[in-house]
Amino acid sequence: MEVKIIKKIHFEISLPIKGLQQGKKYDINIRDEGTFLEALALVDKVEMEAPEGSLFPINEGYIHNYMQLFINFEENSIYDDVGISAYGPDEEGNFRKFNPIRNHIEFNLYPDSIIQLQPDVGC
Repeated sequence: MEVKIIKKIHFEISLPIKGLQQGKKYDINIRDEGTFLEALALVDKVEMEAPEGSLFPINEGYIHNYMQLFINFEENSIYDDVGISAYGPDEEGNFRKFNPIRNHIEFNLYPDSIIQLQPDVGC
């Protein structure tokens, strides 16, 4: 019998939309080898399953999920104008273990990581 190990990832996503400046929060469970892309896809699934509370579509209907908002699929990278803070807990429980997802989008996230995302709205 194979035992699947699951880890929890906490997302805080802030958007420059009325009522969402403080952000929406999501707790996602992913497989032990799970990456940022897999975790973000599960956040999008949560949004799709509750359309009455979803903020999508936005930007005149062009953006339908967080993946479109944050990921450049042609380059398999996070857009440069997205602010990211992605840390997992160290041995003492302090959030100091950096998840280098901007440079390595397929990085295996640390368990119990907190990932904060915010698009840059410019000045």
